[in-house]
Amino acid sequence: MSAILRKPSIAVATWAILVLGLFAWRGDLSLGDPDAQESRTTAKEGDGPVVVRRTEVPELPRSKRTGLVYDSMGFLLVGADVVPTNGIAEKTGADGSFSLNLLKFQTSDVLVRAEGRRSMWVRTSAISPDPLVVRLIPIAPWDVAPEMPEPAPKLRGEGIVRGLDGRPLANAFVNVLGTDCWGRTGETGRVELPLPSPQVTFVLHQHGRVGQVGGVAALSQPFVSPRTHGVVLLPDLMAELGGSIRGIVCNDHGVPVAGLPVEVRGPGGNRRVQTGAGGVFVLGGLMPADYEVEPFAFRGAVAKAISVRVDRAVVACDLHLHAVKEVGLRIVDESGALAVGAWVACSLHGLRRGVDQAGADGVVNLPISFASEFEIRMGDNFASCEIKHYDAKADPATLVIAQP
Repeated sequence: MSAILRKPSIAVATWAILVLGLFAWRGDLSLGDPDAQESRTTAKEGDGPVVVRRTEVPELPRSKRTGLVYDSMGFLLVGADVVPTNGIAEKTGADGSFSLNLLKFQTSDVLVRAEGRRSMWVRTSAISPDPLVVRLIPIAPWDVAPEMPEPAPKLRGEGIVRGLDGRPLANAFVNVLGTDCWGRTGETGRVELPLPSPQVTFVLHQHGRVGQVGGVAALSQPFVSPRTHGVVLLPDLMAELGGSIRGIVCNDHGVPVAGLPVEVRGPGGNRRVQTGAGGVFVLGGLMPADYEVEPFAFRGAVAKAISVRVDRAVVACDLHLHAVKEVGLRIVDESGALAVGAWVACSLHGLRRGVDQAGADGVVNLPISFASEFEIRMGDNFASCEIKHYDAKADPATLVIAQP
């Protein structure tokens, strides 16, 4: 003891060791998270096991989908808003194109809008063999804003697609009939796709290849899902021989038009394909049936739909666009008085092409052809007017209306 007193440093070191040991025993010197330390202490005192919960939300797989926005006369729209409900809004570029990152196995609703055009909701998916093309018609003052669609159920199907030989079919597309919701088979023939409703019908599509020029196709029986959310098992889809439509799109001067969407309507739904070099388009994997083929308008030139029957591997269908010029059209009532302020909407081949209001001279300027149809509304209350006579040979052409 006397030796320790003669060396006070030993006494200090001894006390320091005792104090540090006491703090370490109490846990005051732990280098871990204090909250975690407290939770471990609580766990020791409790009766149940320690449960560690994951707080971050897993990122769902997405896939890029590109598209184009046109007006009804075939001009690409720049600066149009493309707003998905489950992604980031985009604007179309100088070439009318946009790109979205959509959830890979879920239905996506997209609002497309542009100044002077009627907004449109599009229900689509991240996977599709067809180009995503939106066509906005001119807006009229009596149009109502489109309602946002009811949310699609978080429901998807999984199944196997088999080829003509009964073996799993790779790189084939399956569509929910009447929608733009698609899935694609992998090497094992397995397909996964979103189901926008519990009751659906499926369409199989695969382009032609060597030995199968027309590709393969199939239409399933109606399927009713046993649940409204989650994953459901689909019955096997068996391929059958299909046919194809091949053609060229040309303008008034016989010049081929490349990069133009062509719509094919039939029992397998509405399909779209773009013309390639030389204005050529080919759409295979079609079931034998009657179809209507119509190209989009192109820079003021339009074409009427052509009916074809797919009954063999390749069916020819050439399409010709015809320029439609904007002309003046005078609106008068039965007494010959100018219908100043009246609104006129013109349609061609079932699609609205222009809207204008008559000025002090009673004239509207619209893209009109001999096959155009008209809708006339009064300028104050938008009441509909009956068309009594259309004189296309007058200068300017004249519409005689009966005021409501």
